[in-house]
Amino acid sequence: MPFLRRPTLSGTIMVGTILALTTAMVTLTGCEDESNPSLFAPACPRTDIPTGTADRFAYTGKDQDLRNLSGHVQITALSGDCSRGPDGPDKQKMVRTRVGLSFFIERGPAATQDQVTIPYFVAIMQNGKIVDKKTFNDSFTMAPNVSTQTAKTELRLIDLPASENLQENPYTLEVGLQLTHDELDYNRKHPRPSAFRSNSQ
Repeated sequence: MPFLRRPTLSGTIMVGTILALTTAMVTLTGCEDESNPSLFAPACPRTDIPTGTADRFAYTGKDQDLRNLSGHVQITALSGDCSRGPDGPDKQKMVRTRVGLSFFIERGPAATQDQVTIPYFVAIMQNGKIVDKKTFNDSFTMAPNVSTQTAKTELRLIDLPASENLQENPYTLEVGLQLTHDELDYNRKHPRPSAFRSNSQ
């Protein structure tokens, strides 16, 4: 059963014939229509959140002091499932993976506006190498009198070639917040407990 219900073709990643460290992993679920034997239930790719990319602390100045913190965003959940996708080149079977993120958003003392834009990425990995990567920017508006809230991204679609053995999938999807070098360095120096949870069924 799918559990993401707002499909959109914007942001679909299509991988052709061919197509580091992690703190969280979720196995997405496959699904099939038993009334139609022509459909297949493909294995889903593994999904990882690379170390240090689940949090983003945004500061207004060079000094990373709490007074200069404009906001904090944390990935709290990753949801998704798999099904048969549109046929690829030469009628190649494809696996369509649907991925969505949930966030915890916290307003900082130095925040000056209610709109928060969250940059994040989905990278397709095979044999430890990045085959494709796409970045997204989703914006959310906080009420003026609210200091924290939760939010969900739009649904993103990723089409991957199906393996000959449909119970295997050679790909891994790495999903995380798109950080600057300074932001990633800050996270590595100030590790936090993971708030991540799986919404897979």
